[in-house]
Amino acid sequence: MNIFSIFKKRKTEPSELTPAAIIRLTQEYVPEFYKESEKFKESKDFLKHNEWGLALDTLIEMADESGHYFSEDFWLDLATCADKMQMTQQAEYCRQQIIRNEKEIGRKTLKGWTTVKIDDTTFQTHIAEIVKDKWISERRQKDNFDRLIKADGFHIKYHGRAGLIYYIDNGKVLEIDFEMSGVPQYDLLLYFDTLKGWTIPKNEPFAFREQSEIKERLLEWLKSKRIKSDLE
Repeated sequence: MNIFSIFKKRKTEPSELTPAAIIRLTQEYVPEFYKESEKFKESKDFLKHNEWGLALDTLIEMADESGHYFSEDFWLDLATCADKMQMTQQAEYCRQQIIRNEKEIGRKTLKGWTTVKIDDTTFQTHIAEIVKDKWISERRQKDNFDRLIKADGFHIKYHGRAGLIYYIDNGKVLEIDFEMSGVPQYDLLLYFDTLKGWTIPKNEPFAFREQSEIKERLLEWLKSKRIKSDLE
């Protein structure tokens, strides 16, 4: 990837966004892994008090302190914001980070992602909740979720060699991930026992014995569908 092609695809100063709007959007796309850091909290506080320059500076400091590689969009948006506020040094520094990404990891880091380099062949990522929520929304749309939620019970949806079993109970939703098994004794490998609560309402914990009761119903449903799983 030619590093200069990144700059050509983006407007240097998107006229529709103020510096405050750019910073706010950048903060939204920071992965949750970093949101408990002091620098991120300071950036939020500075933005709240209209200290735009300080809000930008602390976002840069947050990324630097982590030692991780933030996305090209992260740095381009901050560079654009710095340009608007005539913060020349910060703008140049942000653009240099894009070149550093290309030089040191040789791959594009998507918007809302960060890359953590373990060694020359091993990388980890952190992904912003807003990105994950978008994936969930798109997947639910494909699965006709609006129709599913009206019918209590279990519904299975395949996505290639993986998929989801939706459990609907009076408006509550539990999404159970699975993948196709590679061994003859099972059809599906289910990720059920690690679940701590409902998907909708989000993060609502199971009531006493609720998980075990759902598990029993799930086993009965799987048996009725002649689906063998590792949950048995």
